[in-house]
Amino acid sequence: MRYAQALKSVGDAEVVDALLPVLLQTLDDDVGRLDAAFEVRQLAAARAVLHGLKGVLPMFCSEELARQIVELEVLSKAGEVQAACTQWPALRAHLLLLREEVRVIIEKAV
Repeated sequence: MRYAQALKSVGDAEVVDALLPVLLQTLDDDVGRLDAAFEVRQLAAARAVLHGLKGVLPMFCSEELARQIVELEVLSKAGEVQAACTQWPALRAHLLLLREEVRVIIEKAV
């Protein structure tokens, strides 16, 4: 997680710290939604979740992770079922890693 990047974007450590639990919950919820969508190959549902992540995560994550989200959203929008389902596991792993990094930051702050 790029705390410094988030701090630069937001400008206030208290606000960033307040956003972290929301980010953690969003990652928990959205990974579950994406798992469900890709399991039944519902690209429209996946695209909606990815679109939301695309708007939230760039201030907290690497450019590579943001790029992966955009690529998977584009594949989902294009109806590329096989390609999207093939790329989901790698993105999932990165989202779970980000979730763990956020969780550790929250625990250290307590």
